Amino acid sequence: MFHPLKALRKTAVALGLALTVLPAASLMAQAAPVFVTTSEYITTRDGTRLAVDVHLPTARAPGVRVPVLLELTRYWRASQHPSTGARQPSLSTLDQLFLENGYAVVKVDARGSGASFGTRLAEYSPQEVRDGWDVADWVARQPWSSGNVGAYGTSYSGTTAELLAATEHPAVKAVIPGWSDFDVYASPARPYGMVTAFIDEWGQITGAMDRNDAAVLHANVRRVDADTTGAMVAAAVREHARNPDVSAWVRQNEFRDDRMAGGPSFAELGPMEWKAAIERSNVPMLILVSWMDAGSAEGALDRFRAFRNPQKLVIMASSHGGAEHASPYVVDSTRVPNNPTGTEMAQLRLQFFDHHLKGARNGVNDWPMVRYYTMGTEEYRTSPRWPLAGTTTRPFFLDAGGVLALRAPTRAGRDPYLVDFDVSTGANNRWATQLGRPVLRLGDRGVMDARMLTYTSAPLLQDMHIAGSPTIELTLSSTHADGAVLVYLEDVDATGRSRYLTEGGLRLIHRKESRDPMYGVVPYHSFNKQDAAPMRPGQPERVRIRILPTSVVVKAGHRLRLAIAGADHGVLARVPADGTPTLTVHRGAGVLSRLELPVVPNR
Repeated sequence: MFHPLKALRKTAVALGLALTVLPAASLMAQAAPVFVTTSEYITTRDGTRLAVDVHLPTARAPGVRVPVLLELTRYWRASQHPSTGARQPSLSTLDQLFLENGYAVVKVDARGSGASFGTRLAEYSPQEVRDGWDVADWVARQPWSSGNVGAYGTSYSGTTAELLAATEHPAVKAVIPGWSDFDVYASPARPYGMVTAFIDEWGQITGAMDRNDAAVLHANVRRVDADTTGAMVAAAVREHARNPDVSAWVRQNEFRDDRMAGGPSFAELGPMEWKAAIERSNVPMLILVSWMDAGSAEGALDRFRAFRNPQKLVIMASSHGGAEHASPYVVDSTRVPNNPTGTEMAQLRLQFFDHHLKGARNGVNDWPMVRYYTMGTEEYRTSPRWPLAGTTTRPFFLDAGGVLALRAPTRAGRDPYLVDFDVSTGANNRWATQLGRPVLRLGDRGVMDARMLTYTSAPLLQDMHIAGSPTIELTLSSTHADGAVLVYLEDVDATGRSRYLTEGGLRLIHRKESRDPMYGVVPYHSFNKQDAAPMRPGQPERVRIRILPTSVVVKAGHRLRLAIAGADHGVLARVPADGTPTLTVHRGAGVLSRLELPVVPNR
């Protein structure tokens, strides 16, 4: 059962909610303040008033102009006690670090959220992007501003940071999108074409915030300074009543090109759709993502390959927001601190902004283009490019007896699988971590493997470094017109313990392939309505899936396993809603069912 307050507390770190009282923030209240805060409304070009908190460093000498760092959020820029009205600490240790180093920090409630007026057409709407220009323009013209503006954030505000570059405002000099939503349809709304449980919970949380519901949140959004009676925020919240129900919107808009009445389609939301404008801005970006966080690494690598902006990319093996470590070789049922630490990540951000907003010669230009964590060896490696130099494709073929073979089988066969709708990656997986949960219990998949269709290789003769996006091609038939196929790549050690490495999937009506109009992704599924087609029961169909990227070294003596399922209970919506399909994998005698791994030479 959903408990909004419990979910909100779990979500706090990942979403950066302003109502969260961080330990460091409470210490700040006791120590000498390093900043002074004012709160006011600014007016956008269409007359909508947005609530803004301006935090200025107290060390700033009179008349000195300082660079400005923006965070545009829909999770409340700040909060106050619901009974006393007392302001609650709202700045993180990262914010404090920026202030201590001579930056102004400006936090903004997005249109239709928090104390801001207006109505939200959708998340990351074109209207919200236009608001970003107006905010940057206002900030750049303030007497305390140097005119150099950066943007940063995690999750939602990480995405709005990148979208600020899409405004092409000349004051915007650098952005740091953290664990952001590059392709909103693919991650987090409808991965593989299916609704996530995340969307339902997230919709309930944000709905409570838009209502300013103290009974649920145990806090209220902070009023601006001039709103002494609360009349302004009450008027703003009344306008939020016209916001769409996010969960209902995602469920109703099944296809990427579906359009909500009066609003945009998925095809108009998120940074992926703003490629031309972001490239024209030429704004430098520091991208922070994780192999184990939803599809954030896939989006980051698509961006890295396709966008011409100067980019530095850091790929961790962490939970959402870099809160905790998530490598299944290190983490089991107990939480483990992330690598790098929060302090190290904060310093990385500071150095990046110092270089681009202050002109510091601190070696940022010499940073590697890509710094990526490799699981199995548990270390960071660097590269000037992606895909990595020397990458080759290593095929493995699905064969009789559940074998993952090095050679294509010559004898025809088929493997039926009655879908088990209780198969699950659990409550602490790559999709649930976007609600602030750790990634746990993926280090021993034996129980679930027994409930899936599996193919396992012979022991590897030498270490294998898999780096990039594996693909799988299945010749598949089903007893039903609709359904899903989920695939999991696993490492089976000498004891028989199987570890989750990565996953992929596809709702089968989306199996048609087409040319990716923007990024050259192969295989590419449009998820558009015109390309959807039901399965013909009993008829084998070609189904190709791009598996989410990873970097992992599977040790010599270990075996690779491909596990195939038709559901991820509690994580993805059940497809079909009624009935239990039998999926059949066809193989051999010229019928291809194979896994292709991107492999790089061992060091």
